[in-house]
Amino acid sequence: MYKQDRAPLFEKMLEHSYQSKGNFHVPGHKQSKAFDPIAKPYFQPILQMDLTEIGELDDLHDPAGVIHEAQQLAAELFGAEDTFFLVGGTTAGIIASILSLCQPNDILIVQRSCHQSVFHGCLLAGARPVYLESDIDLQSGLEIPISPEELERVLENYNEAKAVVITSPSYFGIVQPLKEIKRVCDQFKVPLVVDEAHGAHFSFHPDLPRSAMNCGADISIQSTHKMLTAMTMSSMLHIQGENISRSELKRWLRVIESSSPSYPLMASLDLARRDLALRGRDCIERTLNGLRWLRKKLLNLNCLHEVTMDVVQDPFKFVLRANKTISGYQMADWLAKQGIYSELADHEKVLFCCSYAHDKEDFHNLYVKLKELDKFISDFNSNHVKSWPKFPKRGSSIYSLSDLKRGQNRKRVPLDEAIGQVSTEMVIPYPPGIPLVLPGEIFTYEVVSYLLHIKELGGKIRGVFESFTPEVYVLELNNTSK
Repeated sequence: MYKQDRAPLFEKMLEHSYQSKGNFHVPGHKQSKAFDPIAKPYFQPILQMDLTEIGELDDLHDPAGVIHEAQQLAAELFGAEDTFFLVGGTTAGIIASILSLCQPNDILIVQRSCHQSVFHGCLLAGARPVYLESDIDLQSGLEIPISPEELERVLENYNEAKAVVITSPSYFGIVQPLKEIKRVCDQFKVPLVVDEAHGAHFSFHPDLPRSAMNCGADISIQSTHKMLTAMTMSSMLHIQGENISRSELKRWLRVIESSSPSYPLMASLDLARRDLALRGRDCIERTLNGLRWLRKKLLNLNCLHEVTMDVVQDPFKFVLRANKTISGYQMADWLAKQGIYSELADHEKVLFCCSYAHDKEDFHNLYVKLKELDKFISDFNSNHVKSWPKFPKRGSSIYSLSDLKRGQNRKRVPLDEAIGQVSTEMVIPYPPGIPLVLPGEIFTYEVVSYLLHIKELGGKIRGVFESFTPEVYVLELNNTSK
């Protein structure tokens, strides 16, 4: 049994730093000896730990020493059979998972509102995604969880599918019915891959939802940097069961990730795991108590209210909306001027993302500013706020992804002229990075109106390009065969 109070990779890096008498290997700053003098005081501590595959520091892509031990400690804590450290974020894990599961033209069942990295993985693998229907609850503006019965109907029609890929929790904290979804996947003998980027803290307190591993998922990819304490870009990929080839997954991780992985990032994963094991439950309890206090205080406000649905939600995420017709962008901008920075805003609401780093003082300071915002909202200019357009019903791209990714088969047109034309790109309000239009889908009047509305309110959209007018790429039908 591995000891969770160890941090083997970090400990070995520290030992190496003390022993080193001559650094004749990369990186070029030589543990901070040469670095911008103004910035050096800020970077120096981390530069001391910016090492490479030397001595006993092991190799991420062929681990046999301290990295292997650190990954096994993580697997034990997170309930996996095997865990891989990722230094390219959850994006790298998602893409490598899809490449390991799919050959060109293979069917992949994909939640319609997955993160863009899932669709990038399909493009690289040449897989044909079949989209699970998504829908938005118009009252809350939050996505309705997947129906296991709908997944069953899709798999009956596409029983040759290589895997099912879903997101749980969503950016806004909506949790999928994973045990029921896994039951359906097992019925059709397909692996379940869960983008659990925002759920690394799940299962570590009885008041939190159960993790994907705990619910039986074959692969779970977690952004350890989002909800736990690792550095940005540091994630973990967890595996269990016999449906996943470890050797194939390792091969694609070597292809996707850098051959010079960051040791500070890997060490931060090692330390985030140890901190969660030793202090996590107590710190989570403290944060949950603070959030309970904040939610109770919010009930006293006149204009602001929390947005919820009658489904399982992550209590570490809370979403605010105003009774007045103002956008989330306006509220987020006002808060930013007061030094309070939210995770994201959209045309309706503002999302606040908490972690066990937050304490009572943090929540008190936030409430003070929200109380001020509540009073000032009456002075804000009202905006007409459109609801989310309806996502397309279940289906797949009518064109091959190889056709859609060829630059010569596309043209750029003004967004308001794109209605009825086929998109060759993902069109993604960002954040949260969930595609509104996917490659091969047709721009509808409703979608175009909504995108123009987002631009008018000041939102950012990837896949919409600025010229004299917003423009998008569509398929040049004369040059393309179906």
